Amino acid sequence: MEAVKLAPVLLPPRTLLPVGLAVLHYGHAAAPNDRSLQDGDMALFDMGAEYHFYGSDITCSFPVFKRVVDSRPLENSVICFLNSMFCSKSAIFPYIQVNGKFTSDQSLVYNAVLDAHNAVIFAMKPGVSFVDMHKLAEKVILESLKNGCIIVGNVDDMMIERLGAVFMPHGLGHFLGIDTHDPGGYLKGLKKLEEPGLKALRTIRELQEGMVITVEPGCYFIDALLTPAMESSTTAKFFDREAISRFKGFGGVRIESDVHVTAGGCRNMTKCPRQISEIEAVMAGSPWPLNRSM
Repeated sequence: MEAVKLAPVLLPPRTLLPVGLAVLHYGHAAAPNDRSLQDGDMALFDMGAEYHFYGSDITCSFPVFKRVVDSRPLENSVICFLNSMFCSKSAIFPYIQVNGKFTSDQSLVYNAVLDAHNAVIFAMKPGVSFVDMHKLAEKVILESLKNGCIIVGNVDDMMIERLGAVFMPHGLGHFLGIDTHDPGGYLKGLKKLEEPGLKALRTIRELQEGMVITVEPGCYFIDALLTPAMESSTTAKFFDREAISRFKGFGGVRIESDVHVTAGGCRNMTKCPRQISEIEAVMAGSPWPLNRSM
């Protein structure tokens, strides 16, 4: 499947459908992305394109269409969605009837991840530890889930018990360059951390001017992680079981941007719909970038 027409694809696009949405990279020859999307599902596209030998890695999550009205494959719809963002075309998903509206639960989880994404980018600058940025993302997500009455209790206590890793088991990001997962995350003498979530970090270095790194927080509802956490004597108290059951089968949300660390902060190089209002407008057929004067 081609990701975009703008440049050769560096990595195969990873399109996460609802059944596999809580699986970080879902879809290969033995387990293809062959589940039919249904009204009310969330889709997650994790893609990387190459430009002048340099890689990119961008993830978008959005509510999917209502029903297929054409037998043409999903790949065509993916290309049309991307063309609408990168080529400013006004028509998207011409082969399907679009829903494209977030439910209240989808909005809750999506905004939790978006707030974490934005908080990290705002805080990034030379000298800042990427471990601290990962923990910041976890804390923002936990605070949002608490505000949404999905979890209860003191967020600082949750951080001590590493509850953030239950909802975001992967690292916050990775270096980006000639390779999509560029080397250099662990220089000589650096050892990986052993705590849940933190052990998945691809780097624990302090940020330096000139680094290019992804920021990709996520929030997932994974039975294999939730069940033992809800049964644990140290973390069971944090869960509203009735609320958690509402999200069974939800999957998850991830937002990934490519960020350049500058002398005084950082620059987000990814330009695509992020706010819910932007996504819903593009899904409804508006060109991207949106015309703010209208």
